[in-house]
Amino acid sequence: MKTTNFRTFSIIFCCLALLLASCGMLGQPSFAADSDAGEQYHFAFQIRCSFVPTSAAFSPDGKKIVTGSNDETARIWDAVLGKELQKLTGHTWAVISVDFSPNGKKIVTASLDKTARIWDADSGKTLQELEGHASYVVYATFSPDGKKIVTASDDKTARIWDADSGKELQMLTGHTATVSSAVFSPDGQKIVTTSQDKSVRIWDGVSGKELQMLTGHTEYVSSVAFSPDGKKIVTAGADKTARIWDAVSGKELQKLMGHTDRVSSAKFSPDGKKIVTGSNDDTVRIWDVDSGKVLQKLTGHTEYVSSVAFSPDGKKIVTTSADETVRIWDAEPRKELQILAGHTHSVYSAVFSPDGKRIVTASRDRTARIWDADSGKELQKLEGHTDWVSSAAFSPDGKKIVTASHDKTARIWDADSGKALQKLEGHTNWVSSAAFSPDGKTIVTASADNTARIWDADSGKTLQKLVGHREYLISADFSADGKKIVTASWDKTVRVWDTTSGKELQKLEGHTDRVSSVAFSPDGKRIVTTGDDETTRIWAGDSGKELQSLKGHTDWIKSAAFSPDGKKIVTASIDNTVRIWIAE
Repeated sequence: MKTTNFRTFSIIFCCLALLLASCGMLGQPSFAADSDAGEQYHFAFQIRCSFVPTSAAFSPDGKKIVTGSNDETARIWDAVLGKELQKLTGHTWAVISVDFSPNGKKIVTASLDKTARIWDADSGKTLQELEGHASYVVYATFSPDGKKIVTASDDKTARIWDADSGKELQMLTGHTATVSSAVFSPDGQKIVTTSQDKSVRIWDGVSGKELQMLTGHTEYVSSVAFSPDGKKIVTAGADKTARIWDAVSGKELQKLMGHTDRVSSAKFSPDGKKIVTGSNDDTVRIWDVDSGKVLQKLTGHTEYVSSVAFSPDGKKIVTTSADETVRIWDAEPRKELQILAGHTHSVYSAVFSPDGKRIVTASRDRTARIWDADSGKELQKLEGHTDWVSSAAFSPDGKKIVTASHDKTARIWDADSGKALQKLEGHTNWVSSAAFSPDGKTIVTASADNTARIWDADSGKTLQKLVGHREYLISADFSADGKKIVTASWDKTVRVWDTTSGKELQKLEGHTDRVSSVAFSPDGKRIVTTGDDETTRIWAGDSGKELQSLKGHTDWIKSAAFSPDGKKIVTASIDNTVRIWIAE
């Protein structure tokens, strides 16, 4: 990779290439939100890279994402799983801009090596190298019919190319500084460009003649996009504003103010009703086009946001940042459906019944409560414990509930009447968790007395006492077939036990601090653990071999669970984030 001098850095900074040092590769989807009361915006996932991503675009079908980066490559990703599908190599300097063709079969990239390249989106093979610019190429995109490409360059020009032959068709001259972006109108008849000369210019897409100059920004203009109907234009500027313009008259319609640093990118939603902007203030904002009002502010990036884009269906937003992540967000807020109010102290756990119609919660107020999942109405209050209730879970058939408490007992309740059926006594310290076996016939409890116990769910009789851990047990779970139990302890180990004999089968070592939770995957082939060492670890369920260590949380991790299909893991941490990971 070439050395970056001061002038180069200035250009890169203005074009938001963000050439920063790389870090180790780590796939790491996550969650964050910053919203008005009752609404939350979520990450679908986050890709943590070994490079600094500079730009990103969805494929027309929304199934793939292409990113450009400072490591001289572009990469194609699965938009659902975040998995890398293809690496496009050939550029000799940072790739600043990426875009799919309208049919999704090609990709165009722009690079600081003064070229743009056209690639086959399936094979990753270079189809054409567009040469002619005398300096960095900072933007490239296809025409709506896919037959042409327009590029923007530090050489103060934009150029139109034939997408099949790679031949230069037109050179658009008039800007007096770097041309930072260029896009076609939806009908392909016009091109609009932005520049560091603070102007926005509209050109005839066939003749290359300048038709109009839009002025108003007080600093350089970094990004431009047409609305889907071609009637409006949105621009992003270093003056901390985005602006909406009438594409025919050139009149400024709205000035979008709120960002506290330069705005790097702005795009319309597919229906033209919203605009998303990314900024050097590390935030992404969604705006109403008609009123110019901020609808939401998306926070989570820890460095400049270099590009933003809506998915083709408008349901997601993809962003890139100098924090070395690509993030995908829900474009619509997830509204809070119910507030379950009634507990008088901290609530420690909440789980749905197997049919999804009820929720049981456990609280420090010494009660567990059953709620209607639709109305939020409290159905039953389970009273009897004399100290905190630390966990609560339904039986597989939904007819019973088991609770664990700091009063050193676990209790079994009738889920309909709320009547106490059994009190499980024997532990000599607080009980941290309790769970039913898959067939509902037994229960496992974990306790601060350093043991786990297996109980008969009907009689309440102790069947096995699992001894071996040297410190508090925090969590225990059955395998899918009920033949094994896995436990997590503050002694930094995880242990696998035979359910019938109570014999220890495996000791999983790797965590460097207390282990806070454990769970089997739905098929029983993997185990996920979390710890105070800020890691989540995946283990082989048969051999006990550590398969993966997921790093990213910045404080101890409270819990983890597999998705029903076993393909994802969700973790919750004291660092105030919930993260979703690909469980490969």
